[in-house]
Amino acid sequence: MTEKGGVQSVERIFQLIEQLASHPAGASLQRLAQETDLAKSTVHRLLASLVGLGYAAQEPGTGRYRLTLKMFELSSGIVNSMEIMDVAKAHLERLSQRTGEAVHLVIRDARDIVYIYKTESGPMRMSSRVGLRSPLYCTGVGKAILATLPPEEVADVWNHSTLKKLTSRTVVDLAEMQDQLAEVRASGYAIDDEENEMGVRCVAVAIPGPDGRADSAFSISGLAPYMTPERIRRVASLALDTRTDILADLGVGRKA
Repeated sequence: MTEKGGVQSVERIFQLIEQLASHPAGASLQRLAQETDLAKSTVHRLLASLVGLGYAAQEPGTGRYRLTLKMFELSSGIVNSMEIMDVAKAHLERLSQRTGEAVHLVIRDARDIVYIYKTESGPMRMSSRVGLRSPLYCTGVGKAILATLPPEEVADVWNHSTLKKLTSRTVVDLAEMQDQLAEVRASGYAIDDEENEMGVRCVAVAIPGPDGRADSAFSISGLAPYMTPERIRRVASLALDTRTDILADLGVGRKA
């Protein structure tokens, strides 16, 4: 195998893995071929390799392919080694119990955020999941992180993001976003006002490092009718207190 051919095969197999990850319940060979724009014979060969190595499985009844927990085992070792996870979990569980809402912890990955922890205390269950990737620009946690970055970096993230209105409330104008980020810096918290998912409002707080920049953040999410302005202020106060406790345990000991 030539070097060029080897690189292409690696690119294709990771393209296939990413597509499989978007179908937790599994996907057919034909669908995967269509979505990756690869020949069915190529996709079948790559899937056979993934199945043989234990990273994918084929369901006997439907014939659909899905990723196995072996993929999770690889990533969980990275996540579990993160200091922020070790420190924040107990605080976020307590915050979820106090608010009765879902609480998420995310880390920044380039122009996106990735959910690395989720805890829920109330009867409502959010559609979010650990491993979910979302853009910085349309999430509360993303805006909380952006507010800690210098203007030129915010502009770079914005200019290299694929901007689209996920809901009628999604902000896709840079000037409007900059105004929101100024409000986040003033109040200490960000709000996702049904910008990522209709019917859901979130309060988000960044967890900055010693230099004030944040690579992680957490949010409290609830149904929009119950997340009134008054309740948002109460939840935000609890979130800011939780952030202070997390920073103290991290040895940062300061508010952003």
